[in-house]
Amino acid sequence: MKKVVIVGELLIDMISEEYVDDLSEARVFRRYFAGSPGNLAVNLKSLNIEPVLLASVGNDSFGKGYLRWLKEKNIDTSFIRIADQPTSIVIISKSKDTPQFIPIRGADYLLELPEDPDSLFMKVAFLHLTSWPLSMKPARETAKILLKMAAKKDVKICLDPNFRELLWEKGHDGRAFLKEIMKSVYLAKPSLDDSFHIFGKGSPERYVELFHSYGVENVVLTLGAEGVLISNGRTSMHIPAFAKNVVDTTGAGDAFWSGLYYGLLQGFDVFDAAKLGNAAAAFRIEHEDKSVPLPEFSQLKIIAEMGMTS
Repeated sequence: MKKVVIVGELLIDMISEEYVDDLSEARVFRRYFAGSPGNLAVNLKSLNIEPVLLASVGNDSFGKGYLRWLKEKNIDTSFIRIADQPTSIVIISKSKDTPQFIPIRGADYLLELPEDPDSLFMKVAFLHLTSWPLSMKPARETAKILLKMAAKKDVKICLDPNFRELLWEKGHDGRAFLKEIMKSVYLAKPSLDDSFHIFGKGSPERYVELFHSYGVENVVLTLGAEGVLISNGRTSMHIPAFAKNVVDTTGAGDAFWSGLYYGLLQGFDVFDAAKLGNAAAAFRIEHEDKSVPLPEFSQLKIIAEMGMTS
């Protein structure tokens, strides 16, 4: 099976142990090695897909601990830079909906190309990119080079458009930048919140139209408890949420991406691949312990089939 190059932020998540409406109400936090790219890499590995992780951590206890953790998961860390800034931290509220978060950024945006950039793309099918490395230099310049390389090598570009204005450097129009690179994107998986922060108020159908209008080929719009809206620009499909018992939504998006990639690498179309993604997200939502590996394909398929018939 081909590989997935993942470019983005490795973070330390500090998640409140209790459900709170406001982070100021939280008293106890639990530490997780996280950030969407790190979560995705671990999830893909559990599905026997090889991740190629390009990221940056600090030369501190958190950064060293993160690298040890990835190695314990048998993930290649050779493309992870150790930078002279603290490892980035995000403080997050435990939530059954959209959590509050406070980013404390350090090493994550100090992303650089490896000495041999071509080595990133050996036997690779997809380049996965989040909005975080696009939000600040030098990571943004690195990402721009990788986008051009991916296009030349016929590697499909997938975008997690998790745009939040507070992450972007002052004076830079992040929305315009995202819209510009969408013309190269094979697949984007926004949430309703992501879409609102990029385009403003709109309906799910309108958001899908807007992503397509800027050039995105396939759109998988997650709707929270309302499920997922999928479109390839010609046909659209709504599938319901598969989770029956919402425990914690943290990590659901990364799990969705993992099942989605598994399906695409198996040759599924975007609709059937999204059903596997939805099943992986349901599994993560129903488990408070985010270290539990995603189940193998056969179990994800059962979750998807049960979700479609219920």
